[in-house]
Amino acid sequence: MFSTQHAEYLISLPKTLKDSKTVVDLSKKRNRLEFFSTDDEDQKFLVELTSNEKILLKTSIHHQENNTFVGLLRIDFKGSHMNPDHELNTLPNYLKPYIGKHFSPDEPHVHLYIEGYRPLAWAIPLDNYDFKIKSLNDKQDISDLLLKFGEKINVVSPLNINTSLF
Repeated sequence: MFSTQHAEYLISLPKTLKDSKTVVDLSKKRNRLEFFSTDDEDQKFLVELTSNEKILLKTSIHHQENNTFVGLLRIDFKGSHMNPDHELNTLPNYLKPYIGKHFSPDEPHVHLYIEGYRPLAWAIPLDNYDFKIKSLNDKQDISDLLLKFGEKINVVSPLNINTSLF
C-alpha cells in the first residue's frame, strides 16, 4: 500500500493509451483501457468502464494503478456502498462527516483511495465532489462520463468512443 498523497500523484500523472487504436465500444458491458505515463515510466494504469443493462444505467468507472492493482478512483451510478465506521489518523477532515454512511443505489458517489483503509473503501456523494457529470439520464451520457473521467485522471491521448451500437 502507499500514501494518499502518492495516490493523488498517480492520478495527476499524464496518461497515454498503450494502444492508440483502442476503441471504446459502449455496446459492451465492460471496456478496459490500458495507459502509461511518460512522466513516470514505471507506472501503468487501467481504466475500466462497466455498465449493467438489467439496472438502467448502472455504471461504474474505475481507475487503478496497474503494478499493484490498487484502485485509485471510482465513480458509481446506481451502486450501493457503506463507508467504514471507524476513523484512522489518515482520514482527511472532509470525509469525517461520511463515517459509516450508507449510499443507496439512487445516490451517485465517488470512491477514493485513503491510506490505511482497503482501496476505495471511502466514498462521498458525487454532488460534493469536483466532477462535471452528476447524473446519467440516458446511454449517451456514458460517453460524456468517460471523457470527463479522462480529464479528471489526466488522460492526454484522444479517446475513440463508438456510440453507434448501443
